[in-house]
Amino acid sequence: MYSLLDPLIWGVSWIIAGFHKLFSLVFLPDSGWAWGLSIVFLTLMIRAALIPLFVKQMKSMLAMQRIQPEVKKLQDKYKKELDRAKFDPAKKNEIRQRQQREMMALYKEHGTNPFASCLPLVVQSPFFMSLYRMLYLVANGRSIGAMTAVLVASANKAHIFGAPISAHFNTPAAQLVAVGSTRLTVQVVIIAMTAVYVVTQFITQRQMILKNSVPDNPMVQQQKMMMYVMPPLMALFCFVAPVGVLIYLLTTNFWTMGQQFYMLRNAPQPGSKAHEAHLARKAAKAARQATKGDQPTDAVPTAQSANSTGKSVRDGKAVNGTAAKVAGADKAMDTHQIEDTRARTQRRQPVRTTRSGRKK
Repeated sequence: MYSLLDPLIWGVSWIIAGFHKLFSLVFLPDSGWAWGLSIVFLTLMIRAALIPLFVKQMKSMLAMQRIQPEVKKLQDKYKKELDRAKFDPAKKNEIRQRQQREMMALYKEHGTNPFASCLPLVVQSPFFMSLYRMLYLVANGRSIGAMTAVLVASANKAHIFGAPISAHFNTPAAQLVAVGSTRLTVQVVIIAMTAVYVVTQFITQRQMILKNSVPDNPMVQQQKMMMYVMPPLMALFCFVAPVGVLIYLLTTNFWTMGQQFYMLRNAPQPGSKAHEAHLARKAAKAARQATKGDQPTDAVPTAQSANSTGKSVRDGKAVNGTAAKVAGADKAMDTHQIEDTRARTQRRQPVRTTRSGRKK
């Protein structure tokens, strides 16, 4: 199996060696900082390349949650037909094929695919296995690709909190003593890293269920089960993985948490708690913009705004259809000081006439 991954293992070795050369300009070449950060940046580069697949995965998951009630109805519909045809294998097979066609038509109608949510994991797995294999070869003193004998020796000297990056939980004590470490130190470091990994994975899954799920979604129960089952299973793997692979896993978890935070804040599922919080933030932002104040065009400006725009109020000149006059040259004006001086209609005066009969 690993022979199929040889080209990818070579590629991973070149990336690790390149990052190590870069970080050796800042840290000691044999230090855990130089080698640890090389693995971290390898992980970041892989995850950045997988962002388009992550977006597709999130859209597919949201679409699957929206159509889950229709999927349930379809399953209930064909369940009865399958029960009636349980003694007729040919008819039972025909019913299953018809159910499958309708299910695929439903997925196509809503632009989703049940396998799209697995794409990032499937694409990432070969890189993960390649790093695992490379660190295994490094631990046994074997060079591969860009990892020359000199770099292999340097990597074996690199420690993360006293544990070599190529060591795993059951590495022989004699091998650890040769590189300046102890079995107890390695085990303590691996247990601590495993605990952090399990906690971050649990928090990530829990936030997704609590904040980005519709209350009546039938998939929530399944997601809750996965939330409690997956972290312990991954913990078992952590006890056979090298320290360098644990660095990869922890970096992946923190990246996933950041992606999830961005998604819950900017593109939550409609009807979820995250969506309600998103709408509340938008409403608060609109209210703040309104209070900052774009005044209506027919509003009377204050003296300060009038002076700043060069449209100061003058005696006898119209301001938005209203004549105003300044009350005192040295006094500040506001909108309450502008008096309405529109011409008032005068009452008709009686016409007086002289003795000669002419109008005066």
